[in-house]
Amino acid sequence: MAINPKNFRSAQMSCICCATGGGKGIAVTSLGVIPNDARVVIFDPYGEYDTKFGKRACHQYKSKRGFARAFKAAWDSDKPFVISYFPQGDRLSELEWFGQMVWMASDGNKILYPIFEEYGKCTESISKDETIVGEIYSGGRKFGLRATTIFQRSAEVPKTIWGNSQIKIIGSQEYTADAKRIVDQLGCPIDEISQLSTLNEAFTMHAPKVDDHVRTKVHYLVAKGFRNYEKKAAMVEPARSLVKNWTKEQRTLHTASDYALVNP
Repeated sequence: MAINPKNFRSAQMSCICCATGGGKGIAVTSLGVIPNDARVVIFDPYGEYDTKFGKRACHQYKSKRGFARAFKAAWDSDKPFVISYFPQGDRLSELEWFGQMVWMASDGNKILYPIFEEYGKCTESISKDETIVGEIYSGGRKFGLRATTIFQRSAEVPKTIWGNSQIKIIGSQEYTADAKRIVDQLGCPIDEISQLSTLNEAFTMHAPKVDDHVRTKVHYLVAKGFRNYEKKAAMVEPARSLVKNWTKEQRTLHTASDYALVNP
């Protein structure tokens, strides 16, 4: 059960909303939402974080017993860690179990960063979130919880999550309804939402090694309140070698950009 409530703890719940290919993995590891020395647990329904979380080592577990043991040992050590749970059963029941683990471990004397990947596929409501994740977002602040949900469409997640995310990271969008919701929440021009996709596409190149087109640079709006947002961009590390083959137009666009680059 959550212990040692500390009302002075700042509210730092966050969400990351990116369409497919919009750079959600970069957003969660490179845009400052999760400190490099943080204690991190990840609900990972697709098993994406098997060995790495950005530049940090990540240990993945597929069984409840294995994850629970590793989580307890890491939490009790008082050292930074990143561990992920790759559920093998029903997502909703597995998410509830994971969330309860987080809630029971939470301690206002220590900060824990739980991450809920693909949350749009793990919820059945778009109104009030009455699951343990909703409780974490509504009441976890004073118990040291700073959660992050990651999803592709804001329209697919509960208002509890969207409204209680003090930090919103917005990547490229594919639906007008989602863009309008973001405009309403951020107070930004809709052109700045559509620009994200346009810019990402402008820096897309063919990668011979994988025989496919990949992003070399991705763009975001990082909001911390109404009309309080920043433009940020990140180089896509696996594709950085392609930058030397940028066209003149790409180089000019990069140089003239008003997006702050987080990983030059």
